[in-house]
Amino acid sequence: MSEMLTIVKQLGQLSRDLDEAVKELGKAEEQAVEDEAKFKVAFSKAFRTAVGSVEDRKQIATEETIDLWRIWGKAAALVRLRKENVKALHSRIDVGRTIQSTARAEMQLAGGQL
Repeated sequence: MSEMLTIVKQLGQLSRDLDEAVKELGKAEEQAVEDEAKFKVAFSKAFRTAVGSVEDRKQIATEETIDLWRIWGKAAALVRLRKENVKALHSRIDVGRTIQSTARAEMQLAGGQL
């Protein structure tokens, strides 16, 4: 019975971890959207004020906004990382449920009470 209790406690903790991970993912997605907007607006302004051919203006705008592009890229990478964390937690919960089901079946076969 203590094995079953341990499994239930672990599943409960995984569920709480999943809730927290989903909240963190939401915050990361909001930040990524904000960072993308800052980059795109700055790039647009730099492109419009640059002088030269279209390609020259693109290169000038890229150079002037490279730091914002990096910030946006890092924010997007964090979103991907958070999504993978959520997937991993879902997988761990599924494994825990399978183990719980197996333990329950073994206990019933042995004539134990749940």
